[in-house]
Amino acid sequence: MYIQLSQENIFYEEYGEGKNIFLLLHNAGGNRRFFDYQIDILKNICRVIAIDLPGHGKSSANLPTYSIKEYADVIIQFCSKLGIEKINIIGLNNGANIAVEIANLNTSLVKNLILIDPPLFMNEHFIGEIKTFITQLSNSTLNEFIETLSFNSFIKGTEKTKKIAEAAFKAASPNILASIFSDLIEWDKTALKKIANLTIPVLCIITDEHHCAFNKLQSCNNKIEIGKVVYSRCWATLEVPEQVNPMILRFLEIQGFNQN
Repeated sequence: MYIQLSQENIFYEEYGEGKNIFLLLHNAGGNRRFFDYQIDILKNICRVIAIDLPGHGKSSANLPTYSIKEYADVIIQFCSKLGIEKINIIGLNNGANIAVEIANLNTSLVKNLILIDPPLFMNEHFIGEIKTFITQLSNSTLNEFIETLSFNSFIKGTEKTKKIAEAAFKAASPNILASIFSDLIEWDKTALKKIANLTIPVLCIITDEHHCAFNKLQSCNNKIEIGKVVYSRCWATLEVPEQVNPMILRFLEIQGFNQN
């Protein structure tokens, strides 16, 4: 279904029911389907909202570029339009940064935060990879690059998961992808304070990638719980849901997350 905001027409899907609400924020270049396997478990215990961010999936993008803060503003407006006063958020990759930004901008909105393979406190090698990726987005062989990316981003992905990833990236706006990745580099310079500001329960699930300096993450906020999956690259929600999902459920159990 769609909801019209001030500038964007946002596509989202809802599952389950109850007073507890989970909002799922996908990665840059992804879409709501990156959470297919998490929806399967969460819809049994709460209301779940999976959206396509502007310039991704079926959502329009009326701005030529987006920053992490602008995406956060869109989500806050989305929640207000739906009359949502409290949400729990799962953010994948850049979606995790957007979730952190939301929790900083509106401290009363977010109840629990789950960050999956967040690009935080990035090293120079990874920043170099991002810059190369941005260059590839304007290359004439973009589709070939996306196919390679979708294949190489899994250690042992299924044909289904690879097709989900490939279709999502091909549907995303290259200009918006370039803008969000460029902004990520600048946003990360302010991440220390934003992570330290978090007072809500936070679970961070890291992967075999080098995207998150988790030791620094925990040193600046020792209340953050760290979990790690094995044999998975950045899209762990698709590649190893059998590891990710139990971590999510255990975290919610410890936080006293009541069914419905």
